[in-house]
Amino acid sequence: MNKKQLETLKKNNEESRDFVRSCIKYALIISIKEDNLRDISVSKLCTVAGVSRTAFYRNYRCVEDVLEDSIKVMAMEIAGKIGIDVYNNWLAVFTVMNKHYKTIQAIIEAGFEHKIYDVYMSLLPKDEENRTIQAIWLSLFYTMSVKWIKDKYPKKVEEAARHAYNFTKDIPLLKV
Repeated sequence: MNKKQLETLKKNNEESRDFVRSCIKYALIISIKEDNLRDISVSKLCTVAGVSRTAFYRNYRCVEDVLEDSIKVMAMEIAGKIGIDVYNNWLAVFTVMNKHYKTIQAIIEAGFEHKIYDVYMSLLPKDEENRTIQAIWLSLFYTMSVKWIKDKYPKKVEEAARHAYNFTKDIPLLKV
């Protein structure tokens, strides 16, 4: 096999893996609306997702890992949009949360909103000077966005960002 064929094979494997993971995550959201997370088995997820148990275990250790992965994808999407402007940061947070509204709503309704917080905090750098201020901002992002999902007020992303900005505009982004 030549180098180009190996690259194509690797790309196809990554796409296949991403597709299987997406199917499993979607199956979890469907299942979480019907059952308590603790009652959802790997077998049920595999049936709903249309994947084998082997495919499941190639990607995840347990059902809870699927939930955490779903949240981590959203958190990383937010992290990729965060910059130095407080309003634009809030706009990014609410835009991503709005994009994943049904997933987050299902997680909250199932009583697992604390998992969102846990995943956010797991993304904090271990030894960084600004760790405390980053933890404060992550806590704010979590609190305001979960409240917004629960209440859906204000309804528009821009209004929610403006509302959050007004409460947080004087909090520094970095320790000076």
